[in-house]
Amino acid sequence: MVKIERKVFKRPWGFDAFFGEMFKSFSRVYVAEVEGKIAGYIVLWILPPEGYIANVAVSPDYQGKGVGKALLKKAISVCEEEGVNSICLEVRRSNQTAISLYKKFGFEVVGIRKAMYHDGEDGLVMEKLL
Repeated sequence: MVKIERKVFKRPWGFDAFFGEMFKSFSRVYVAEVEGKIAGYIVLWILPPEGYIANVAVSPDYQGKGVGKALLKKAISVCEEEGVNSICLEVRRSNQTAISLYKKFGFEVVGIRKAMYHDGEDGLVMEKLL
């Protein structure tokens, strides 16, 4: 997961961040495997009454092949099973590929976090009601 994180993000989570997620009662970490290789992952927090996607990434080798869709389906399914009524996330304003995918799953932009990222780019807050 750390290798994918470094390929995908300018400020990646490190090993300690992922390891720490394993011990948080509210955290769920899921990986997507293709032919025995980790193709992507999602870190989901269950914070009733909502779920929060804290991190999600797909290896560049597997982007556009349904891995992101599978991970989102899993997150939504878990949130429904856990009885939360909404799921939210933040995404870079410039990440149109991710925004498009989230919209296909029913997420809507509900806010903007000005200069959220270290380079000054805004983050869009997106939410899906369950």
